[in-house]
Amino acid sequence: MAAARDKYFFAAYRGYYTDGETFLQIVGLWAMNNESFTVHENKLKERGIKLGDFLSASVPMGKPVENFNKMNYKFKVNVDGNMATIEDQEADLEKNENGVLVFRVKAFGSVGSIKQNIPVGKYRINIRATRSSEKDQFNGMKYCADVKEPINSPSSDVVVGTGFANISNKKKEPINSPSSDVVVGTGFALGKLNINNEKKMTAFVHSSMSKGEDHKYFLWICDNHQKSVFSSKTHQLALGHFFEGIFKETPNEKSKWQCVKYMKPADPLLKGEMVANHVVLRTSVNNYKPGDASKNWYPQVHSKHLGKIIDNKKKLSEDCNGREIKAQLCKVGNDYRWVVVDLL
Repeated sequence: MAAARDKYFFAAYRGYYTDGETFLQIVGLWAMNNESFTVHENKLKERGIKLGDFLSASVPMGKPVENFNKMNYKFKVNVDGNMATIEDQEADLEKNENGVLVFRVKAFGSVGSIKQNIPVGKYRINIRATRSSEKDQFNGMKYCADVKEPINSPSSDVVVGTGFANISNKKKEPINSPSSDVVVGTGFALGKLNINNEKKMTAFVHSSMSKGEDHKYFLWICDNHQKSVFSSKTHQLALGHFFEGIFKETPNEKSKWQCVKYMKPADPLLKGEMVANHVVLRTSVNNYKPGDASKNWYPQVHSKHLGKIIDNKKKLSEDCNGREIKAQLCKVGNDYRWVVVDLL
C-alpha cells in the first residue's frame, strides 16, 4: 500500500479533554481546507510544534494523523490565550451559492465573514478557525474572518473592528467620515451625566444577537454592575467591546438600564478572551464571603468592574483576597451571574 502523502495544517486553537489534558485543533490548508483533526498537545510539542504554528502531517486511511513536521510559512500569526489568528490577509468578499458572504483566500479556501451585513469588496482581514459550536453559523466552513479595514473602498461607509480575539493589537481609532452612519467597536472613561434618570457610564458587550440589519447587544455596565441592552441598525460591536454611552433607567425587570446612545469607544477596563464563543474575563477579587448551605448561598467575592462573583464550583479559598481569577457570565438558577471559572 502506498504511503499517505503529507498534508498541510495550521495549529488553530487549544481545547481541553474531559480529563484536563489539552489538545490542539489542526485545520487543513489549500486542498485540505475542509478538514480538521484533534491532536494531543504534548504529541505536537515533542515535534517542536505549538499553537499558531504551521505543520505537515500524514493522514493514513482509518488511522490517526501522524508524521508531524513544523513548516515555516510567512504568515503573520497572533496567539491570544487559546486561539491563534492569521492577521493582515487581503481578500475579496463575495456571496457564495448559498447567499453567504465569504472571503476567497488561496491558502484557506472559502472563509466565512463574521459580519454578514457589509458590502462586497476587497478587505484586509484577520482569519481564525471556526469552532465546532459555530458549524451551523458558518455552513461547515473551517475558517472565518473579521474585517480589519476595507481596501480601496472609498464608497464604503462601514467601519469594522475586532473584539477580545486580538486584545494585544494596537487599538485603532474609528474612522470618522462625514458620510459615515455606521459605528463599529474595536473590542475590549468614565463620567456621570444625570438628566431625567439618564447617566453616562462605561459598558462592554458580553453577547449579541443579529437579524438582518437589526443588532441587539447585551451589555454589562461597569459603573453600577447592572445588565443593559442596546439595539441598533448602525452599530457593529464585537464581543468584548468597551464604550461610553448614555443609559436610561427603565422599569424592565430583565434589564433595568437601557443604552439610549452610543458615545465613543472606551479603553478596556478588563482583559479577556473568547472561549467557545463566550466572553471570559480576568479580574482581581476581594471581600471573600463564605457560603451558607442552609440558605443555598454560594461563596462570593467582589470585582471592581463586575461586582459580585459567585464561586459555585468552590474553587476559591478564604485567603483569596487580591487574587486574579477568570470569570464568565453563566446561568445559575433563573438568572445570569458572574461565576469563577478558573484561578490565575
